[in-house]
Amino acid sequence: MDSDVPGGRHARVSVAAPAVGQVSSELDGFCAAERLPAHVAWRLRVAIDEIVANIVAYGSPGVQSAALDVWFRRVGDMVEITVEDDGPAFDPLARADPDVSLPLESRQPGGLGITLVKSLMDDVRYERTSRNVLTIRKRIDSAPEGEAGTDEDRTEQS
Repeated sequence: MDSDVPGGRHARVSVAAPAVGQVSSELDGFCAAERLPAHVAWRLRVAIDEIVANIVAYGSPGVQSAALDVWFRRVGDMVEITVEDDGPAFDPLARADPDVSLPLESRQPGGLGITLVKSLMDDVRYERTSRNVLTIRKRIDSAPEGEAGTDEDRTEQS
């Protein structure tokens, strides 16, 4: 299922229910091999689960042998994951973020997943080639957001 390719690790899976678990397993292996901090791995896992689940649910209706490809790369202090699928052209970034302040019954369905992905990642890009290409990037930092140091640490540094 996976092979190491120049510039990263690659996984190709069928667009079917098991794809989420298969890609997550590949991501876990990548994160372990790269010794990524747990908080970074968690963010990547939530984002990739959401992306792959949406491709499985909506990406290739009626296509028998649909596949998706995922590349995992570490570039300096960034992790880059690219997901490609053969579904109809769909730019998840073209849509405005949903207004979560509205009452539930007043909201339009959809859009929460990509909003979550954008909130977890430092960069999210879409490109249409002959396939849908979604690339997410996350900076590898040493401490989770909001935990860069305690007030005590800051006081001691003064």
